[in-house]
Amino acid sequence: MATENTTRFRVLAVDHDESMLTLYRDVLCYESEEPSALEALFSDDVQLPSREEIDAEAIKPVFDVEQASTPREGLTAMMHAQERGEPFTIALIDIHLSVEEDCLAGLDLAAHIRAMDPNLEIVLLSAKHHIPLKEINRRVPPPEKLLFVQKPFRSPELKQIAMSLCSKWDVENRLRDLNETLAVKVEARTSELNAANRRLRLDISKRAAVLRQLQASEKRYRLLFEKDITGNFAADSDGLILDCNVAFADLFDFTSPQDAHGTNIFNVWERVGASESLRDLLAGLGRLSNHEVVFRHGVLRRHLLVSCDTVLDAEGNTLEYRGYIFDISEPKRLEEQLRQSQKMEALGTLAGGIAHDFNNILGVILGYAEIIESSAEPESGLDRRIKEVSRAGRRARDLVTQILNFSRQGPQERHAMMLAPLIKEALKLLRSSVPTNVEIISRMEAAQDNVMADPTQIHQIMLNLCGNAAFAMQGTGGTLTVTMADVSGADEVVPPEDLGKPERFLRLTVADTGPGIDPAVIDRVFDPFFTTKKQGEGTGMGLAMVHGIVKRHDGYLELENRPGHGATFHVFLPKNSEIGRTDVDTPADLVFREGRILFVDDEKPLVDIGREMLESCGFEVVTRTSSIEALEAFKYKANDFDLVITDQTMPNMTGMEFAREVLKLRPNIPIILCTGFSDAVSYDRLRDVGIGDFIMKPILKHDLMAAISRLLAKE
Repeated sequence: MATENTTRFRVLAVDHDESMLTLYRDVLCYESEEPSALEALFSDDVQLPSREEIDAEAIKPVFDVEQASTPREGLTAMMHAQERGEPFTIALIDIHLSVEEDCLAGLDLAAHIRAMDPNLEIVLLSAKHHIPLKEINRRVPPPEKLLFVQKPFRSPELKQIAMSLCSKWDVENRLRDLNETLAVKVEARTSELNAANRRLRLDISKRAAVLRQLQASEKRYRLLFEKDITGNFAADSDGLILDCNVAFADLFDFTSPQDAHGTNIFNVWERVGASESLRDLLAGLGRLSNHEVVFRHGVLRRHLLVSCDTVLDAEGNTLEYRGYIFDISEPKRLEEQLRQSQKMEALGTLAGGIAHDFNNILGVILGYAEIIESSAEPESGLDRRIKEVSRAGRRARDLVTQILNFSRQGPQERHAMMLAPLIKEALKLLRSSVPTNVEIISRMEAAQDNVMADPTQIHQIMLNLCGNAAFAMQGTGGTLTVTMADVSGADEVVPPEDLGKPERFLRLTVADTGPGIDPAVIDRVFDPFFTTKKQGEGTGMGLAMVHGIVKRHDGYLELENRPGHGATFHVFLPKNSEIGRTDVDTPADLVFREGRILFVDDEKPLVDIGREMLESCGFEVVTRTSSIEALEAFKYKANDFDLVITDQTMPNMTGMEFAREVLKLRPNIPIILCTGFSDAVSYDRLRDVGIGDFIMKPILKHDLMAAISRLLAKE
């Protein structure tokens, strides 16, 4: 058995990142060996080395890694190695080294150490660089002793590269020594020609073994090309593909890399629907660097990052095209999802900011409209006009509610419920408003339809999605299909993995056979106030509100568009294992009785309206426009008041803070809180504070009287 021949190679690692220096040292820590057997190249009468002799000379690499964190340290280490006669085999250099006042950059360091040792194998590492390849080859020749490695890299790949380069360096040194030895022997010992010829043949046989090692190194380089991190290809001057890897074949729907050979890359580029011609892109600078393109794959779009180089001969003629394509479709999807979320958040903040003031304005309009309407003569012109004012005010109130629902800041009551009955009820209501040329098909296929949801908001989802589908088919007619089904991992459309397993969701699908959505506006359909309908036919809030409601229910919304064949919306809602029963208070009959009420709001018009509403029902009303003044008035005669009505958003002291102080003075007094918007208000918090009821602005007389009746009826 041949004894192992361990060869030690010195590696210089220069990187400003200490963790990378540690990684270089840790990766280059184990030995490997290369195959060395070759068949005989000469006649049988020549004494060739045996397999054991060749194996005995096989390289067992051991690496000594010397680390440097700056170009100056790297240059100093190189000088000391030259002085000691212990040259480095490989230099690992980060191109983007930190540049101090009198230090060299990474590329300058590579040029200096190349001048000091022409035989050194240099590996440049970079996460991203913009230095042209021609400039690098000019600064650090020759190109065959220069290699690029993209960060981040895999540890086995660095190990493979290091072993290959050390093998190559050792082979070249041995070849150089052999050639020098042969030249000396031929010149000095011409008289011993026969013996020299035998030794020469022996050297050639050893060189054949070395060539096999070089072939093994080339295989390692081939592995780098075949890795499916990027789609790699090489094409001739006419664009015919000479070579490519599996990732490239998958990107362009070839069954295998061999199937792509001979195909014109420019034709392939146009076939997949790229917006720009590859030939035109390369016609200018002759190369592309991280150029983003969009390919269309059916109704889907694929975002790719393309780098491509044109290889020229000495006369400047094109020899080859070499390209590297990275699929960034998933990062793009996440980026678009983040953009949409930020847009929703921005509008939600805006909606919350204006909702309170807008509801106060509507409160004045609707309040006085109700007062005028109650005193107007029936069927008179005033009665008709004021009813129109009230109707317009209620439409504006509903629009504010939609905005708050969209922004996930409106009031919500989620409880366990069965979805199928609600869908059937919504479809019954829709049937009368859907054109007769539209057929409605419902499929309730779920084995378990229990969800935790707000019935009103689920009803809004159905009205918006089905209403949009019916509107799209009103001219040509078609089929509206509503499906409720369980979800499995094998379905074509499933929620994202970060929301949990598909099986925990229930899918509500609304599909139509209309013309579909124009691809030019597909990215904007969920934008607030965006609509393709004519003026007066829609506000553009429908799909935006659906998106907000689904997000608020911890669900997921997916649009499947087929231009010319219809659109499908998939709503995924989390299932609930049990159905609970919620106790809903039945509003009591309106109670008109004597009593003293403290009414607090920072808007004087709303105070005046509240006074008129309450006094018309027989109550004595004390009003204040400051929560501080209202608290002083209550302290003065706390037992004289039967009920307190307060606004939530007020300066100095909010409605909930005011309620806490009032309840400290008189714990059992009924309190009604009114607000147009507040993220601090929830039913649980109201119960904890001790507030009896809660009314959303704008306040209507019927709602106010109903709340008062419920609270005073408990007295």
